[in-house]
Amino acid sequence: MKISVITPTWQRHDLLINRCIPSVRDQTVEVEHVVSSDGPDPHLAEQLAEWCPWVVYVDQPEHSDDPCNYGARARNRGLEAATGDLIAYVDDDNALRPQHVEVLAAALVANPLADFAYSQMFRHGLGDVIGSDPPVHGTVDSSILMHRKEGPARFGLWPVPSPYEVDWIFVSTWLSAGAAYVFVPELTVDYYYRS
Repeated sequence: MKISVITPTWQRHDLLINRCIPSVRDQTVEVEHVVSSDGPDPHLAEQLAEWCPWVVYVDQPEHSDDPCNYGARARNRGLEAATGDLIAYVDDDNALRPQHVEVLAAALVANPLADFAYSQMFRHGLGDVIGSDPPVHGTVDSSILMHRKEGPARFGLWPVPSPYEVDWIFVSTWLSAGAAYVFVPELTVDYYYRS
């Protein structure tokens, strides 16, 4: 079973290359890492080709200046490029713990009727944990999600234009459409709060 991890990004090269990408590379199972830029970024494309040749780079033909974008366009572009049977996400300023992909994939394999799985994340700078059962507003982040490849075609893509709470809108839309889930009560993601 192939697993893809999608990272939406725009002009945060240092965090992406020094925090996010190493956390995906160091997963306990092999993954395809798709970095999706919200606009052309030739410098990033060159950096990734030189330093991280295992990363698949894609981009939007032009950058969106819409302040309500929040990575949704780039996530959807990443979905077009991803070839995995299971799809996970991590934002360019966050980090996956080494077991993240393995435990969520195992949960979906063990629960074949579940359309998505999610875990918990520790929010550095806030000192709290999010991720609870059932999923409710304020406790969902894209970086704790994994879904089956066919999920977006059945339940919907990331909403564009997307309001601030795009993560919850994505999950609540899926739930309203009848998607089933499995919760993994384990800390698998580190989120770094920026004021």
